[in-house]
Amino acid sequence: MEHPRPTLDPLRTSLLPRWTLLAGAACLLLLPACDRTSASATAPQGFVYVNADAPRPYFHDFGERFWGQTIEHTFQLVNREGRAIVVQDLLPDCGCTIPRTSWVGQDGVRVEGPMLPQNMDLHVPDGAMLEVSITIDTTRVERPNQHKLAQVRLRCDSAETPYLTFELHVLVKRAFRAMPAEAILSDIPHTAGKSVRVNVSTEIAGAKARIRSVEEVTGPFTATLSESQVNGETLWVLVVEAPPGLTHGPHTGKVQLGTTLDDGTGMGHSFEVTIRGQVVDDCIIEPRVLAIPRTGAAVQAMLIALAPGAKVGVKNVRLEGGATDSLRATFSPIDADAEGRAARWKIEVEPLPNVPPQAFSGRLIAELDDPLLPRIEVPYAAPPR
Repeated sequence: MEHPRPTLDPLRTSLLPRWTLLAGAACLLLLPACDRTSASATAPQGFVYVNADAPRPYFHDFGERFWGQTIEHTFQLVNREGRAIVVQDLLPDCGCTIPRTSWVGQDGVRVEGPMLPQNMDLHVPDGAMLEVSITIDTTRVERPNQHKLAQVRLRCDSAETPYLTFELHVLVKRAFRAMPAEAILSDIPHTAGKSVRVNVSTEIAGAKARIRSVEEVTGPFTATLSESQVNGETLWVLVVEAPPGLTHGPHTGKVQLGTTLDDGTGMGHSFEVTIRGQVVDDCIIEPRVLAIPRTGAAVQAMLIALAPGAKVGVKNVRLEGGATDSLRATFSPIDADAEGRAARWKIEVEPLPNVPPQAFSGRLIAELDDPLLPRIEVPYAAPPR
């Protein structure tokens, strides 16, 4: 018996070539996709964060820190550009933030970046790790007890990452404030010494935190603390003193005050007040350098006796050096006593019509009636006409 030949379903017959074409096209599409994936893995990527998988690798949270601390964080990035990247600028958004750079080569050698953040021209080799260390000085944060987001912007010649911004969050806690912020003694007379007053109060009115005592004083200074009430608020008066006889020149130090916790009990974080001063002769002349004008007007200066209540007699003022025959110096006391001595003397140096056009310099010498300080002097100078 002859079996009937099977017949093909015309619908299936028409679909078969289409599925074949679609499958083939899909294979063709997949091949370039694979090629693109492999190509992207080797393509230039610029600076890549070491912790690139983190949600925000460009961000660091310091949390809460106490005023007076110096805090630092380092961001690490690897050069995946395929060539050296030149870091051009590393610019902070405020004065409390100080960025620094360095890079570590694949051989482990470290190269420190320039100190200045502008026009750095720092060449980071391909494959090297760039380290961006950012320091925040909490004493320079303008608004303590508020959230702060510090930003530092990096600019480089990478085609992939020409600009990067690093972010750091901190809440600087400060329970107290000092007015003025530092104990500045300025000019300290050598034989008399000097003192300065600093008022300390709570940062927030009505706060329960308290100053307990002076815990430590560094430098050649002494400090005393007293407490009073002003308009219902506690005020601590800190008096810092530089004793007589210190060596001439700058002196620095700190007063460390012990505090309580925020609720007024226990022991809190210490509060520090910086001290700065310059020991000088008992009499000085201001300004410290006399700039002789070319207009014919006299330059004015002031001789000042620094010790409280002190008065001095000026016997003579003279000039030594260049163009002395073209300058005239005069002096006179301000509120002199019966003996002609005064705490302040006015000095004028007047250029005469024959003053030379060339640059010149010299010194003004004031002769005093004080056997311990018979004379003081300051330089003078004039630029070329």
